[in-house]
Amino acid sequence: MEKILSILLWIGCIGMLSFAYEDYLHAEFSFHEDEGMIAGKGVGKNVKNIYGNYDVENEYWLQISGEKIVVRKEVYESVEADEAVRVTRTKYGTMIESQ
Repeated sequence: MEKILSILLWIGCIGMLSFAYEDYLHAEFSFHEDEGMIAGKGVGKNVKNIYGNYDVENEYWLQISGEKIVVRKEVYESVEADEAVRVTRTKYGTMIESQ
């Protein structure tokens, strides 16, 4: 009886670890891809508060397929309005390809 319980405990632990590892892989390597025309470009102000020190930064964004995507300044300047693009977003950044 004791051996059966220990085997069931090991199987349960392996099952739980496999679910946790699957969630880790999904969070680490998932990506979202959009395709469409750039409907609009814009620059907004973003206020950051780090330990009471307020800082105002420019926030560059593109509107693609009705969705507002925040991008770096270099990407913002490299694309034109009404251009067909493919946007791939990962945990580590955004990649925009012209089509």
